[in-house]
Amino acid sequence: MFSNTVYGKINESYYKFRKKGLFSSEIEITDLKSKNLIGRIKLDSWVNKADILLDNQRFEWKSDSIWNNKWSIWGNNQKLVELKTSGLGYGYIKSTTTNDLLLITGLLSINYYKKIAASMIIISVMIINF
Repeated sequence: MFSNTVYGKINESYYKFRKKGLFSSEIEITDLKSKNLIGRIKLDSWVNKADILLDNQRFEWKSDSIWNNKWSIWGNNQKLVELKTSGLGYGYIKSTTTNDLLLITGLLSINYYKKIAASMIIISVMIINF
């Protein structure tokens, strides 16, 4: 359920996202073409937010809804990306940036927190039924 390595492709660019360890909340981002480490994501396990560092620029990814169906990415005190999903499998992305890596990083963060929520539900059900 929680792979340590995930690969992403967007507009002919390929990236590797690798968690530093099983219980680590830090993900390293590598450009597969150049093999260079180009960024990091530091996920906060207690609240749905993450700090993203790409090419020495800092961004903040955060949940904008108690239902965790709206997220945004901020940089330089400006909302750069807005993402919204529904339980039916559709949604939208609004972006004022051309940074494709920032978009895919936001989607990876959403997926991470959805997996944590699913795990918590499964563990809760197991405990209740035990």
